[in-house]
Amino acid sequence: MNKKIILASIATIIAFGIGISVSQSISVQQKYQNLLYLDGTFYPEKHLVEITFADKTQKTTSVVLEILGMEKSFQRTFDGYSFTITVPFEEEPQYGWKVVPITLVVDHPEFGKIGVKTDIHDVGKSSSTIFTQL
Repeated sequence: MNKKIILASIATIIAFGIGISVSQSISVQQKYQNLLYLDGTFYPEKHLVEITFADKTQKTTSVVLEILGMEKSFQRTFDGYSFTITVPFEEEPQYGWKVVPITLVVDHPEFGKIGVKTDIHDVGKSSSTIFTQL
């Protein structure tokens, strides 16, 4: 009997923890999706990806941009609340754009550090953006 109560208590605590985590994740997503914009568009005729970031609050102090999965590491730091940069790409990677996501670490005086991630996409398409509180 005691084992059943203990197991039920542990299961309840785990379920509660997962529920809080999911709730916080949704809350973070909703909080930042209307404030921070990140896009990465591939232009095959120009052989480049255009990456754009903008903070509608205009309070971001710096942003660290990294493109993961590239042969040669790509990382840049920007000061300010917006930027547009082009990065050469001959063609879409063999396994698709999901293997080279764009990640940002945004430093914001009100919100602290925010992680932002999106996938590169072709012209005329879009991809979702994921936000995390760091």
